[in-house]
Amino acid sequence: MKILVANDGSECADAALDDLKSAGLPKTAEVLVMSLADVFLPPPINEELDNTFPMYVPAGVRRAHERAQCEVKKAKSIAKRAGETIKKSFPEWHIRHEALADSPTWALIRKADEWNADLIVVGAHGHAVLGGRLILGSVSQRVLYEASCSVRVARGHRRDANSPLRLIIGVDNSEYSNAAIDAVCRREWPVGTQVRLVAVVDTVMADHAGLISAVGNEMDRSRR
Repeated sequence: MKILVANDGSECADAALDDLKSAGLPKTAEVLVMSLADVFLPPPINEELDNTFPMYVPAGVRRAHERAQCEVKKAKSIAKRAGETIKKSFPEWHIRHEALADSPTWALIRKADEWNADLIVVGAHGHAVLGGRLILGSVSQRVLYEASCSVRVARGHRRDANSPLRLIIGVDNSEYSNAAIDAVCRREWPVGTQVRLVAVVDTVMADHAGLISAVGNEMDRSRR
Protein backbone atom coordinates (compact mmCIF):
# COMPACT_ATOMS: atom_id res chain seq x y z
CA MET A 1 0.00 0.00 0.00
CA LYS A 2 1.31 3.44 -0.96
CA ILE A 3 0.39 6.24 1.44
CA LEU A 4 1.07 9.93 0.77
CA VAL A 5 1.06 11.93 4.01
CA ALA A 6 0.88 15.73 3.87
CA ASN A 7 2.21 17.58 6.88
CA ASP A 8 2.75 21.29 7.53
CA GLY A 9 3.73 21.07 11.18
CA SER A 10 0.35 22.33 12.37
CA GLU A 11 -1.66 20.82 15.22
CA CYS A 12 -4.20 19.33 12.81
CA ALA A 13 -1.48 17.84 10.62
CA ASP A 14 0.08 16.20 13.66
CA ALA A 15 -3.36 14.94 14.72
CA ALA A 16 -3.57 13.24 11.32
CA LEU A 17 -0.37 11.35 12.14
CA ASP A 18 -1.81 10.07 15.41
CA ASP A 19 -5.07 9.21 13.63
CA LEU A 20 -3.21 6.76 11.38
CA LYS A 21 -3.30 4.28 14.27
CA SER A 22 -7.10 4.17 13.93
CA ALA A 23 -7.17 3.75 10.15
CA GLY A 24 -6.88 -0.03 9.92
CA LEU A 25 -3.73 0.28 7.84
CA PRO A 26 -1.46 -2.73 7.14
CA LYS A 27 1.70 -3.50 9.11
CA THR A 28 3.82 -2.92 5.99
CA ALA A 29 3.44 0.03 3.66
CA GLU A 30 5.40 2.45 1.50
CA VAL A 31 4.98 5.97 2.81
CA LEU A 32 5.97 9.36 1.43
CA VAL A 33 5.71 12.33 3.79
CA MET A 34 5.46 15.67 1.97
CA SER A 35 5.69 19.24 3.23
CA LEU A 36 4.93 22.04 0.78
CA ALA A 37 6.29 25.57 0.97
CA ASP A 38 3.86 27.75 -0.94
CA VAL A 39 6.55 30.07 -2.33
CA PHE A 40 8.00 30.72 -5.77
CA LEU A 41 11.45 29.23 -6.16
CA PRO A 42 13.32 31.22 -8.85
CA PRO A 43 15.85 29.50 -11.15
CA PRO A 44 19.26 29.07 -9.52
CA ILE A 45 21.74 31.91 -9.77
CA ASN A 46 24.93 30.85 -11.55
CA GLU A 47 27.53 33.57 -11.11
CA GLU A 48 30.42 31.47 -12.40
CA LEU A 49 29.42 31.43 -16.06
CA ASP A 50 31.84 34.17 -17.09
CA ASN A 51 34.22 35.81 -14.65
CA THR A 52 35.08 38.44 -17.26
CA PHE A 53 31.52 39.77 -17.32
CA PRO A 54 29.99 38.76 -13.98
CA MET A 55 26.21 38.44 -13.89
CA TYR A 56 24.34 41.26 -12.21
CA VAL A 57 21.67 39.91 -9.89
CA PRO A 58 19.25 42.47 -8.41
CA ALA A 59 19.02 42.53 -4.65
CA GLY A 60 15.30 41.67 -4.81
CA VAL A 61 16.04 38.48 -6.74
CA ARG A 62 18.69 37.48 -4.22
CA ARG A 63 16.26 38.03 -1.35
CA ALA A 64 13.62 35.94 -3.15
CA HIS A 65 16.13 33.11 -3.53
CA GLU A 66 17.18 33.27 0.10
CA ARG A 67 13.60 33.37 1.38
CA ALA A 68 12.43 30.49 -0.83
CA GLN A 69 15.40 28.33 0.07
CA CYS A 70 14.85 29.05 3.75
CA GLU A 71 11.18 28.00 3.53
CA VAL A 72 12.04 24.79 1.68
CA LYS A 73 14.67 24.01 4.32
CA LYS A 74 12.06 24.44 7.06
CA ALA A 75 9.62 22.27 5.11
CA LYS A 76 12.25 19.52 4.88
CA SER A 77 12.70 19.65 8.64
CA ILE A 78 8.93 19.35 9.17
CA ALA A 79 8.66 16.40 6.75
CA LYS A 80 11.56 14.62 8.43
CA ARG A 81 10.09 15.08 11.89
CA ALA A 82 6.69 13.80 10.71
CA GLY A 83 8.36 10.75 9.18
CA GLU A 84 10.11 10.00 12.46
CA THR A 85 6.80 10.29 14.33
CA ILE A 86 5.12 7.84 11.97
CA LYS A 87 8.04 5.42 12.27
CA LYS A 88 7.48 5.15 16.02
CA SER A 89 3.94 3.88 15.47
CA PHE A 90 4.68 1.79 12.38
CA PRO A 91 8.25 0.50 12.62
CA GLU A 92 7.85 -1.85 9.63
CA TRP A 93 6.76 0.88 7.24
CA HIS A 94 9.24 2.09 4.62
CA ILE A 95 9.15 5.88 5.05
CA ARG A 96 10.81 8.67 3.12
CA HIS A 97 10.21 12.41 3.19
CA GLU A 98 10.24 15.21 0.64
CA ALA A 99 9.78 18.98 0.57
CA LEU A 100 8.85 21.16 -2.40
CA ALA A 101 8.24 24.80 -3.19
CA ASP A 102 4.92 24.55 -4.99
CA SER A 103 1.16 25.03 -4.74
CA PRO A 104 0.15 22.61 -1.94
CA THR A 105 -3.08 21.43 -3.55
CA TRP A 106 -1.81 20.60 -7.00
CA ALA A 107 1.58 19.35 -5.81
CA LEU A 108 -0.17 16.72 -3.66
CA ILE A 109 -2.57 15.72 -6.42
CA ARG A 110 0.20 15.54 -9.01
CA LYS A 111 2.51 13.54 -6.74
CA ALA A 112 -0.30 11.10 -5.88
CA ASP A 113 -0.92 10.51 -9.60
CA GLU A 114 2.76 10.17 -10.48
CA TRP A 115 3.46 7.84 -7.57
CA ASN A 116 0.20 5.92 -8.00
CA ALA A 117 -0.71 6.43 -4.35
CA ASP A 118 -3.48 4.37 -2.74
CA LEU A 119 -4.25 6.90 -0.04
CA ILE A 120 -3.61 10.58 0.72
CA VAL A 121 -3.65 11.66 4.38
CA VAL A 122 -4.19 15.32 5.30
CA GLY A 123 -5.28 17.28 8.35
CA ALA A 124 -8.67 18.94 8.36
CA HIS A 125 -7.18 22.40 8.80
CA GLY A 126 -3.77 23.99 8.98
CA HIS A 127 -2.31 27.42 9.51
CA ALA A 128 0.03 29.82 7.77
CA VAL A 129 3.60 28.81 8.51
CA LEU A 130 6.87 28.83 6.57
CA GLY A 131 5.88 32.14 5.03
CA GLY A 132 2.85 30.84 3.12
CA ARG A 133 -0.19 28.57 2.97
CA LEU A 134 0.60 24.90 3.37
CA ILE A 135 -2.10 22.42 4.31
CA LEU A 136 -5.15 24.62 4.90
CA GLY A 137 -8.75 23.55 5.15
CA SER A 138 -9.32 24.77 1.60
CA VAL A 139 -6.37 22.68 0.42
CA SER A 140 -7.55 19.48 2.07
CA GLN A 141 -11.02 20.05 0.65
CA ARG A 142 -9.70 20.53 -2.87
CA VAL A 143 -7.50 17.45 -2.58
CA LEU A 144 -10.56 15.50 -1.42
CA TYR A 145 -12.51 16.62 -4.50
CA GLU A 146 -9.80 16.32 -7.13
CA ALA A 147 -7.56 13.39 -6.14
CA SER A 148 -7.97 10.17 -8.09
CA CYS A 149 -7.29 7.97 -5.03
CA SER A 150 -8.82 7.70 -1.56
CA VAL A 151 -8.29 10.66 0.80
CA ARG A 152 -8.34 10.54 4.60
CA VAL A 153 -9.05 13.92 6.22
CA ALA A 154 -8.27 13.59 9.93
CA ARG A 155 -9.56 15.69 12.80
CA GLY A 156 -7.91 15.54 16.17
CA HIS A 157 -10.03 13.98 18.90
CA ARG A 158 -9.49 12.12 22.11
CA ARG A 159 -10.66 8.53 22.20
CA ASP A 160 -10.58 6.08 25.06
CA ALA A 161 -7.96 3.49 24.15
CA ASN A 162 -10.14 0.77 25.69
CA SER A 163 -13.22 1.61 23.62
CA PRO A 164 -13.72 -0.11 20.25
CA LEU A 165 -13.28 1.67 16.94
CA ARG A 166 -16.61 2.69 15.45
CA LEU A 167 -17.03 3.20 11.71
CA ILE A 168 -20.04 4.59 9.86
CA ILE A 169 -20.33 3.92 6.12
CA GLY A 170 -22.94 5.75 4.09
CA VAL A 171 -24.37 3.46 1.41
CA ASP A 172 -26.65 4.12 -1.54
CA ASN A 173 -25.79 1.15 -3.79
CA SER A 174 -23.62 3.40 -5.97
CA GLU A 175 -20.21 2.54 -7.36
CA TYR A 176 -18.53 4.82 -4.85
CA SER A 177 -20.33 3.60 -1.72
CA ASN A 178 -19.49 0.03 -2.77
CA ALA A 179 -15.86 1.12 -3.15
CA ALA A 180 -15.96 2.49 0.40
CA ILE A 181 -17.21 -0.85 1.70
CA ASP A 182 -14.48 -2.69 -0.22
CA ALA A 183 -11.82 -0.35 1.20
CA VAL A 184 -12.97 -1.04 4.76
CA CYS A 185 -13.00 -4.79 4.12
CA ARG A 186 -9.43 -4.72 2.81
CA ARG A 187 -8.02 -3.06 5.92
CA GLU A 188 -6.88 -4.67 9.15
CA TRP A 189 -9.11 -3.62 12.06
CA PRO A 190 -8.59 -4.55 15.70
CA VAL A 191 -10.83 -7.14 17.29
CA GLY A 192 -14.10 -5.58 18.47
CA THR A 193 -14.27 -2.88 15.78
CA GLN A 194 -17.90 -1.88 15.16
CA VAL A 195 -19.19 -0.98 11.70
CA ARG A 196 -22.59 0.54 10.96
CA LEU A 197 -23.97 0.86 7.42
CA VAL A 198 -26.36 3.78 6.99
CA ALA A 199 -28.68 4.28 4.02
CA VAL A 200 -30.61 7.57 4.07
CA VAL A 201 -33.73 8.50 2.14
CA ASP A 202 -33.67 12.18 1.20
CA THR A 203 -37.27 13.06 2.03
CA VAL A 204 -36.78 16.69 1.00
CA MET A 205 -35.81 15.69 -2.53
CA ALA A 206 -38.50 13.02 -2.62
CA ASP A 207 -41.20 15.54 -1.60
CA HIS A 208 -39.84 18.02 -4.11
CA ALA A 209 -39.99 15.43 -6.88
CA GLY A 210 -43.53 14.52 -5.83
CA LEU A 211 -44.55 18.19 -5.92
CA ILE A 212 -43.15 18.61 -9.43
CA SER A 213 -45.01 15.49 -10.53
CA ALA A 214 -48.25 16.75 -8.98
CA VAL A 215 -47.88 20.16 -10.64
CA GLY A 216 -47.15 18.46 -13.96
CA ASN A 217 -50.28 16.33 -13.69
CA GLU A 218 -52.38 19.37 -12.80
CA MET A 219 -51.04 21.23 -15.84
CA ASP A 220 -51.86 18.26 -18.05
CA ARG A 221 -55.46 18.26 -16.77
CA SER A 222 -55.77 22.00 -17.31
CA ARG A 223 -54.83 21.58 -20.97
CA ARG A 224 -57.61 19.06 -21.57
